[in-house]
Amino acid sequence: MKIIFIFLLCLVACRADDIAHAAGQIFNSILPNLITNSVTGQQGNTGANTLQQIGTVVGGVVDYAKKKSYEDLLKQVQDSTTDDDLLRLSEEMFNGDVNNAFNYIEVNLQGKTSAMTKNDQAQNNLLNVPDAVWNGPTIKPFVALFDNYHKNVIRPEFVTPNEESEQTTFINTILATGPIRSLMAFLVNKGLTQLNEYNEQVELLRKIWFTKYARHWTGICKCSCAFENIFMAELKSDQVLGLHSWLFFAKRELDHKANYLGYIDKLDLSGKGLILKQHSILSETKDAPEVTMFVGMSPELETALYTLCFMARPDRPCKLRYNNVNFVIQTKTIRSDNLPLIDTGYPMF
Repeated sequence: MKIIFIFLLCLVACRADDIAHAAGQIFNSILPNLITNSVTGQQGNTGANTLQQIGTVVGGVVDYAKKKSYEDLLKQVQDSTTDDDLLRLSEEMFNGDVNNAFNYIEVNLQGKTSAMTKNDQAQNNLLNVPDAVWNGPTIKPFVALFDNYHKNVIRPEFVTPNEESEQTTFINTILATGPIRSLMAFLVNKGLTQLNEYNEQVELLRKIWFTKYARHWTGICKCSCAFENIFMAELKSDQVLGLHSWLFFAKRELDHKANYLGYIDKLDLSGKGLILKQHSILSETKDAPEVTMFVGMSPELETALYTLCFMARPDRPCKLRYNNVNFVIQTKTIRSDNLPLIDTGYPMF
């Protein structure tokens, strides 16, 4: 038992990446003594039992060593992903977006405007979304998450069991879709073999998108998360943060809590949607002078693209493409409890 205790102490001192190597070295160093002193000695089955125990421990350690830590996963993706990988995978994700809604919604661009003026160049709503779209298989569980958050960035939020269940439903739903399956297959091919396990995929998406964190000006209040910032909007005094989801914006328009003033620029994505840069007012007084959003794309495609860019190109432009149309996603990261998470992310062109 002393041998096992010493063995475990050595393991604690090792990083996760080095555990399998350390286990092999320790096992090789103690095996000859065990065979000589115990197996061939006068201790009955003690040596054999000890060997069996150590074999079990080593097997467990080797299995554990295959599971890299969260930060190790991110680093491996960053180091191994090429620009060509990103272009190829983004094309594949778009092609697999069977829940794309762009051809079923009406986009009323109306007049052009700028970030500098609040003159209203659009008398009508930007988006007209039919009921059938709101009931889409991935849009419905996505929108169900909207009422789980407070828009005030310094107001404390607590995740209820029902809200956690809604998160799980959304994650499970998108994990069955083409864009997310393409993402997970890509990550596994890059050596993240633990993501062959479904539960590991769920936990990765949950960690990236729903981990609560505190922004630097909010002190210790963990009042934000990636989902809330990118796919909804937060308010810091009179400043609008996020607002990069067309579905959230359409809901705000339906509730008369968003006034679309006009578009600044746009990029058509070959019938799969567009990237829109626009100027709006939220909640009557909160100015969002220059926000960009994908329009018409499914929640799973947006989630897959943002996740890919956060993992592969954090804090720098992530170059993507669909049908020879090039665009970029810019992510910004934040550290919470010493873990990197998504602070925000948005498309650019």
